Amino acid sequence: MIRVMLCGAADTRRVQDEFVRTVTAFGGVSWHFLDGTVNYINSASSDWEENSRATVQEADVCVFVIVEEIGRITWETEVTAALLAGKPFLVLCLHSTYQQYLVLDAAFRPPADLDSLSEGNRHLVRILREIEQERRLTAVPFDHGRFGEVLRRELSKLFDIALGQMEERNRRKSIRPLLTDPARLTTTDLRAAQAIAVDEWEDKQVRKAALRALAARRALDAEALHSLLASGEQGVQRTAVELLADLHPARPPDPELLEHVVAVANVSDDVGIPRRLIPVLLAMDLPRGIEALTLLDMEDIGSKRRLAAALEKYEDAVAREGLQAAVAALLERCLSQVSESDWKTRCRDYLARLGFEPAPPDHDD
Repeated sequence: MIRVMLCGAADTRRVQDEFVRTVTAFGGVSWHFLDGTVNYINSASSDWEENSRATVQEADVCVFVIVEEIGRITWETEVTAALLAGKPFLVLCLHSTYQQYLVLDAAFRPPADLDSLSEGNRHLVRILREIEQERRLTAVPFDHGRFGEVLRRELSKLFDIALGQMEERNRRKSIRPLLTDPARLTTTDLRAAQAIAVDEWEDKQVRKAALRALAARRALDAEALHSLLASGEQGVQRTAVELLADLHPARPPDPELLEHVVAVANVSDDVGIPRRLIPVLLAMDLPRGIEALTLLDMEDIGSKRRLAAALEKYEDAVAREGLQAAVAALLERCLSQVSESDWKTRCRDYLARLGFEPAPPDHDD
């Protein structure tokens, strides 16, 4: 059974009966500190905040309610615990109290001092500002006698979202076996595959499989491509670079996209990104690839080697298309030592501080 926890100050007793009736009608179990339905351990080290935090962890849904008073444990402990645990929750506020907040918020805009307000009003303004303006949460107003109706409506919205997520999860599971056979994917399947590919919480191997299927079908949109090129998952980002020619099939390729990918490579801590990117750009479009590569940072020796080798493979095409001067400039950059790697400079400085003479720098760094 679903466990729904009512959180708030002692004046939430005014909505407690409606809360219990509504949750029971949903087939759930209601939890509230006023009726003792919270997790607790009585001992010499007992702590109400720990009890509240433990109950939030066990609850399936938390309902945070402001009637008139502000409960310290609710807003200092329970909300934070719910956010950190990823718990679904609602914030409901008595309509008259919410209107009072709106008036005070307008009259005491930051940086105005709130000290002239009563303690209760100070807490009200600070808490609702934190909820709405800092945490970007939504507080839903309710009127006297209509708490149960509003709660039922908002719980129904949560269930609707949950069912939608279950449907999406089931759809994703159903297409996983098809990712190795991209020709069988329908238009709907391809949309689901794109959702899998860009989901940073999805399994890495599944994301890469979806990415390969999308590349095979050339079915990734521009926004998703930019998202994948910026992925925090190294393996996914590398795969996106390797498959760039198929993920962006337009020919000639968009020069702004090529410049964007080079910019991504320049700020990446992963040397595998620029090294993979070099042959991909040249294969997509030789003149535009060469132009984009003039923007690539050349401090990595591995990138220099790969660029020189990749350009040599296109020697005939370079001569045929009159690209000798541009290629020569890139080759000169491959051969030049523009600046020493930062870690080597620091290493030599440290060696000198230890009282030893630094060895001369290698000429092939």
